Amino acid sequence: MASRKTKRKNLIQILSLIVAVLLVVILSVVFQQWWNNRPEPLPQEISISASSPAGEIEVFPFSMCEPGVECEENEVPTLEVGADEELHLTIPEAIHDHDWYLLTIYDDPAANDEFYHTSYDATEATVPGSVDPTEEGAERPRLVVVEVSAVMIGEDENGEESPYTVTWSLSTMNE
Repeated sequence: MASRKTKRKNLIQILSLIVAVLLVVILSVVFQQWWNNRPEPLPQEISISASSPAGEIEVFPFSMCEPGVECEENEVPTLEVGADEELHLTIPEAIHDHDWYLLTIYDDPAANDEFYHTSYDATEATVPGSVDPTEEGAERPRLVVVEVSAVMIGEDENGEESPYTVTWSLSTMNE
């Protein structure tokens, strides 16, 4: 038979273990609730990093509008990219955690291209400053504009969540 002192010691150990397990479970549930409900950044606050040998800039949305509403356009930043150079885009998680598009526009419309990416498919993109000509003997088409588009959740004028089509645009040639 165990002594009264041993029984008491065992009871204290068991109760301490139960309290520790309950504390871990409660902290895990609270953390998971916070993690799932933390606010996402608003689309107008999200920027894409663009770099080329000419430098590096942060590109904020060019346009952002609800479906069926005419988009208000902002200024398009410029980062020069030479014909033999590449433009490197770094896409933040707030964009690449769902589907997004990359549109490359060249001075020859036949060379334009669009790339569709699913969530977590790509976190960056490299775009050549020029591509092979579409016709034999023609000049190499030069990159003029790059656009990244995604549908994101933002807030309307009433503070309600609403879907928005957001486009980040970057010119690669000085006019």
